[in-house]
Amino acid sequence: MTTPQRDFDHHRIWRMTPEVLHDAATLLTDAVLRDHSSVERVIGIANGGVSLAHLIASTLRLNARIVRARHNTSDDAYQQATGNVSLDLAPLLRGLNGQQLKGRVLVVDDICGSGATLRRVRDDLAPLLGPDAQILTTVLCLNTGATTLPDYSIWTVSDWVVFPWEQPPADHTTTTLPTPEEVARHV
Repeated sequence: MTTPQRDFDHHRIWRMTPEVLHDAATLLTDAVLRDHSSVERVIGIANGGVSLAHLIASTLRLNARIVRARHNTSDDAYQQATGNVSLDLAPLLRGLNGQQLKGRVLVVDDICGSGATLRRVRDDLAPLLGPDAQILTTVLCLNTGATTLPDYSIWTVSDWVVFPWEQPPADHTTTTLPTPEEVARHV
């Protein structure tokens, strides 16, 4: 199986401000609740999905749980997908303490570049799901090269994105992502 490749037009490097992140979190939470009556658990994919997971979880009056995933080989801009995703479920497993996930589980990440991370997390969470559990996925940005799509996203991009918790590359200027106006649903 060939690894899907992230699309990079090299027109700009997008930058997300903290204010835009908060607006996007509100839109995503509202969209999920409009489509589903409730969410029982929010799981952020570290590192990128942690801030968004905490924002969404606090709105839902839940505690965000974290799983650690690594796909990029470095933090340099324009990293291409490798298809090799390392995943650490240990923090989540400790929190579950032998219990299964129940109800609607919202998995949150910053970006879906190729789809490999979301696919790996879904696959590895499957044995932890109770009979009534359902996984939903949401991301801030969706790269046009992704072959596995999240359930929800805000921006579709074909260039590198720098998030509020990351340092912009010193040798590139950045363009601020526009204020989000709507959520795209991909199911």
